[in-house]
Amino acid sequence: MIDPSIAIIIPVYNVEKYLEETLLSVEKQTSMPDEIIIIDDGSTDNSFNILKKFEKLANLKIIRTHNQGLGPARNLGRSISNSEYIYFLDSDDLIKKDLIFKIRSVINDFNKPDMILFSGDTFSEFEHSKKKTNLKFTLTGSFKQDSGLITQLIKKKEALPQAGRYVTKSSLWSENKINYPASIFEDEAVFFPLLALSKNTIVLSEIYFMYRKGRLGSITNSLLGAKHASSYFHVISIFIDFMDKYPYLIKKDLSAWRFRLGRIGLNYISMCIKTKSPINWRTIYLLIFKIKSFVYPYKLLWRFIKGFKLN
Repeated sequence: MIDPSIAIIIPVYNVEKYLEETLLSVEKQTSMPDEIIIIDDGSTDNSFNILKKFEKLANLKIIRTHNQGLGPARNLGRSISNSEYIYFLDSDDLIKKDLIFKIRSVINDFNKPDMILFSGDTFSEFEHSKKKTNLKFTLTGSFKQDSGLITQLIKKKEALPQAGRYVTKSSLWSENKINYPASIFEDEAVFFPLLALSKNTIVLSEIYFMYRKGRLGSITNSLLGAKHASSYFHVISIFIDFMDKYPYLIKKDLSAWRFRLGRIGLNYISMCIKTKSPINWRTIYLLIFKIKSFVYPYKLLWRFIKGFKLN
């Protein structure tokens, strides 16, 4: 049996302090990926010089672009890849040395699933970072498209979207025209659609991914601004468009989709108030219509009250 080809795609932007450690975790893989595609997204620090230290790494491609953002950089890497499977790794995170070996085994054992999820763990260079993020899956096994996987993940509070915790068939993206948006919260925008479109998803409890928390300069730790509010609005639009386009795919998990959409909507309201951004009221009415919950308007109202009190 011919092993499936796997590409690791790494967007890079001003991460000189962390990049070498990330690349070493790739270099130390017991089974090397078929492609390592690095998109240097307009770095202005020493990141590119660090990349050059790894020029002899097998199957490495380095592409330099003007700064576009994380989502477009990932999309570019995927468009360049010739591999059957793709994995997105952020340039400050780490992977365990047996990740690619394990993924290849799973792909062969389960007859080339569309999507493979696995657990992660967190680490931080700051001792005071005590808040834990649950990146572990207790739900495991093989799940068909109509198995209600999204609902089960929501019920177990294990539906955190994070690109570093799954490998997908490249065709899952290209055939369904799925792309990361050019905005913050890009992981949120694609995770549920990918799960819904996947005909066969494998979920593993083993930890193969290490997520760096509290990095200074990261998108999640940047100062709040209008772009955060507009990004939530963008995710809401993507969710609603997908729900309208594929009602037959989300039917089994409709309550979970509505729950997630509702949470994003509440975050949108809070972010608009925090950043003094204008609220798109048409979207609020559409949310209420889509979620179809008697209590949801009251939750929105409470977010308004709470937000204005804090401001």
